[in-house]
Amino acid sequence: MSLSIRVQRSKRVGFTLIELLVVIAIIAVLIALLLPAVQQARESARRTQCKNNLKQLGVALHSYHDTMKVLPPGWIGNASNNATGNGWGWGTMILPYLDQGPLYNSISSTVVGTRTGFGAVLSSFPATSPLQSSIATYRCPSDVGANLVGPMPINASVIVTDTTKLLGRTNYVGVIGGRNVTWSAMPTTANTNGTFSQNSDRRFRDFTDGLSNTIVVGERRSKRQENNLWIGGDSVWSGVYGDQAKSGQYQGLLFVVGEATQNRTINLKQTASNCIGYSAFSSFHVGGAHFLFGDGAVRFINENIAQGVPGAAGATYQNLAAINDGQTLGDF
Repeated sequence: MSLSIRVQRSKRVGFTLIELLVVIAIIAVLIALLLPAVQQARESARRTQCKNNLKQLGVALHSYHDTMKVLPPGWIGNASNNATGNGWGWGTMILPYLDQGPLYNSISSTVVGTRTGFGAVLSSFPATSPLQSSIATYRCPSDVGANLVGPMPINASVIVTDTTKLLGRTNYVGVIGGRNVTWSAMPTTANTNGTFSQNSDRRFRDFTDGLSNTIVVGERRSKRQENNLWIGGDSVWSGVYGDQAKSGQYQGLLFVVGEATQNRTINLKQTASNCIGYSAFSSFHVGGAHFLFGDGAVRFINENIAQGVPGAAGATYQNLAAINDGQTLGDF
């Protein structure tokens, strides 16, 4: 009897080098296609959150108006120009309506020299204080700037480098109006036509153009150097650091639409005449920025919106910033 032995040859299982390279190439292509979609989805979510932040500011401003029967002033005139002023701005005054009551109370109870809280001048607060708080509602999620910012340069020869005076950043600034203000003038309700200014006391009844036709707050991104130019600027939520120069006013949550377009760039060497661009409305969103309207609505305004002489027909951007110029608005 013969014994037969069968030898079964095992089959080799696996990829050849060519097959592996093909698979890797396919995965790389899929990742390349997927990443932009993921980034767009994330930016879309950030834009939505930014819009919601402005809506919350709108609710807070309306709640303040319902309680006080007037909107908060842009800022209280600084002591250097107004004996009773102290620099506190509208961003601080609406804190209790933004679910920030504890922070508001902390500021009001901080002892500064011989004065306490809002009786003290804003710029006299110590280096470490509640004013350095980072408030999510005041920050655009797309903005990558530092939470703390310092005073803005006044001009080319006066560069403020006092790092002990860092304050909490905001990406949302109030609107002075659509009318140009001379560099030396102090923006007040007498020479501006917007929602906020020094010691302003606007009421909703003053918005004769209609609350739905007036922007009251807009975005400002943190400054960034691009092609040897600055775009954006540093702003603080607490108020005006010093209103003896326009730079201090602009850092303190204010801007005149009539003086600069969205996303305007300026030379790296800032001077008194080109700090305007530093303080323009701007954002990290592509193509424009979000704006809060007087009725509480938030709209994304394209940076190519029609512009012109404030108070004239066709100057849609400038006329949106005015509460009572009587102009008919174009499409935006």
